[in-house]
Amino acid sequence: MLKAKLITNLREGRIPHAQFFLGPRGSGGLPMALAYAQYLLCAEPGPADPCGSCPSCQQMEKLGHPDVHFAFPIFLNDRNRTCTPVLPDWRDLVMREPYLDAALWRDRQEGENKQLRMGVDIAAEITRQLSLKAYAGGWRVMLVWLPELMDAPAANKLLKVLEEPEPRTVFLLVGHDADAILPTIISRTQLVKVPALAEADLVRTLRSRFDDLPEPDAQAAALRSAGDLLEATALVEKGEEELFILFRDWLRACYALKAQDVVEFAEHFHKMGRERQKGLVRYGLYLVRLSMLIWQRAGELVRTTGEELKFVTDVSHLLTARNIAGLREELEVAHQHLERNANPKVLFMDLSYRMHGLLKQR
Repeated sequence: MLKAKLITNLREGRIPHAQFFLGPRGSGGLPMALAYAQYLLCAEPGPADPCGSCPSCQQMEKLGHPDVHFAFPIFLNDRNRTCTPVLPDWRDLVMREPYLDAALWRDRQEGENKQLRMGVDIAAEITRQLSLKAYAGGWRVMLVWLPELMDAPAANKLLKVLEEPEPRTVFLLVGHDADAILPTIISRTQLVKVPALAEADLVRTLRSRFDDLPEPDAQAAALRSAGDLLEATALVEKGEEELFILFRDWLRACYALKAQDVVEFAEHFHKMGRERQKGLVRYGLYLVRLSMLIWQRAGELVRTTGEELKFVTDVSHLLTARNIAGLREELEVAHQHLERNANPKVLFMDLSYRMHGLLKQR
């Protein structure tokens, strides 16, 4: 268990100067890093958890410990070039949703520039904060959230402080995409792989967030989210039935090449919002995977019923050795393009014709 391993290392005094908590969206890398920092700074830590009552723990509960500093991407402009002006907003959002991702933080910010970045001024701010003496005289923690959004000049500026940090200083990097970070940054950190949340943990969390949520509905959302708490929460809040109907009817229009319907679907998707668009594609990938399992005669692994089961069974009859990989790849590429702010209407129109070609292959 990851938590037990981290605590054992702490209690045995094996504390790396820099760690990279790497995990998929909604997996809890940020809550894990915050809990690690709280345990490290706790005055009387227990065998498995911080005490929760000492001044340090109380400060950490409000993300206000004077020896814990935060760096994160922002909308860089003439007024905001460091994290300090928007730190209260970020703290508030983390306390509301500790599993947040870049999209939630982006929606919280205001400004014309909608590209989150960490520039050289933020790197300089990190260096300055770590040059200060520890307020409590113990450890200092620098938590860098989403380092993959750091500019190359900013990353290069941090290399020296990462390689030769001040005594009793710990860097905690928290992100989702190691490939987007300079290899020289990765090489100076110890990797902590945070897995996707287990289905049982998701069900428990969902039922604690939604008082009247029946357990079968929580299990269905947990199963479809593939370990992503943000996705599971969105499914409960906005209704997975809507996503199913949208994807089913859109794919049927693609197969029949109903041009007018395809155009209307593309326009509807365009109005849904970026995160809802990505959620639709992820849900489509889930349905395609179920169809693949049925096609491969592994139906016992398909945990769904009703209209959804009927649909994925129908799709499985259209799968062949020639198109099975292409369907998945087209949806995965569409998701990547949505993350890079592609025009949704153009993207879904193109995807519709590609899906038609694949589904008609024999």
